[in-house]
Amino acid sequence: MEIKARELVAPNFLDLFKEVVKHEKKEWCLPGGRGSTKSSFVSVMIVILIIMYPKVNALVLRKYANTLRDSVYEQVLWAINILGVERYFKCSISPMRMVYIPTGQMIIFKGVDEPTKIKSIKLHSGYFGITWYEETTEFRPSDISSVGKSTKRGGELFWVFDTFNPPTNRNNWKNKDALIDKPWRHVFRSTYLTVPTVWLSEDFVEEAEWTKEHNFKLYQNEYLGECTGSGLDVFENVKDKPMTDDEIGKFDYYFHGIDWGYYPDPWAYCAMAYKPDTRELYIFDELKAHKKGNEKTSDLLLEHLQGGAWKWYNRSKPGSPAECAVKLAPDSAEPKSISDYRAYGWHCTEPVKTGLRDYGFKWLQSLTAIYIDKARAPETFAELTGYEYETDKNGEIISTYPEGQADHFIACIRYAMEDVYRRRGQ
Repeated sequence: MEIKARELVAPNFLDLFKEVVKHEKKEWCLPGGRGSTKSSFVSVMIVILIIMYPKVNALVLRKYANTLRDSVYEQVLWAINILGVERYFKCSISPMRMVYIPTGQMIIFKGVDEPTKIKSIKLHSGYFGITWYEETTEFRPSDISSVGKSTKRGGELFWVFDTFNPPTNRNNWKNKDALIDKPWRHVFRSTYLTVPTVWLSEDFVEEAEWTKEHNFKLYQNEYLGECTGSGLDVFENVKDKPMTDDEIGKFDYYFHGIDWGYYPDPWAYCAMAYKPDTRELYIFDELKAHKKGNEKTSDLLLEHLQGGAWKWYNRSKPGSPAECAVKLAPDSAEPKSISDYRAYGWHCTEPVKTGLRDYGFKWLQSLTAIYIDKARAPETFAELTGYEYETDKNGEIISTYPEGQADHFIACIRYAMEDVYRRRGQ
């Protein structure tokens, strides 16, 4: 019997289907809203990979063992049935596992109530080549790390899937993690809107449309899988905007900010452009370093610009800081660091310690939009979208701008743009 991929997964998952089968990545992070079929996709892939690779076993995980049977176990059972291979699998509840009869490979279901217990799982043959974390937001990062150390061994090929409905709070660890660009991982977002209507029940669609009409913010989170915030966002005007090299190269002027740091606070740099007629800020580049002195961060910045960013600013590739057509706006708190950078050849503006921190925040909040290329500047995007007002013991919002939250790239932006927002009327 031949089953076409498009009959198994939603159309928007077809390219991902090929990518998984060809093992073009090692990890697939799949945030999505209700009805997006992300879990269905993963369950189908697990069964197919088990059949394709005779040494590979699968470990399917939820944070709590008592949630396994009615969720991931039933989901994989559905995948086995839709693929028409149920006669090749022996499925049991106690222990909760599915055995591929021709080879003895197993799909094992476990709760991670105690992550160290994963180490004690014994396989008849092969290794755990597939791991699926369902509802990843229930886990702690340490849970994921502990499981990974126990499972990623004994084989050559590994597939890791994690699926979750994004929480509203952008500061949730998984929301922040999904913004980080990792070369071995594909972050793929999906919604019910990309699923064939016939795959969804009338009740589901009716409920989604009712929620859209009566509580749009809830609809955005539950059905579109968007981080809608907790109502405490300092910057509500941040938008993800992919930018091409050509688009960046056409800006009239560029701004560059540096926030000095060593450890635990990092040294940080970011680059941006501003359109005063529309009051729009465009952020498209960043760099961060820990435990690096001034000379080393200077070298890293030069290497970074030489790697391709120089084309936005220079007619020819610069060979030294003095040849870089960039004007750095640094934090004024470290005169020694500014002096060092000038000695290396960098053009650093004369910082003015004017106590304009709060006004800088207010100016950023007032902009029509702060566009950030999330792929080029993921940590800047994470900082701005995760920066939230604090509340007192009664839950009332404290009106002052927060202290102590990560704001290194926000500081870079403030330093870079200070000459603009200090001008009257800007």
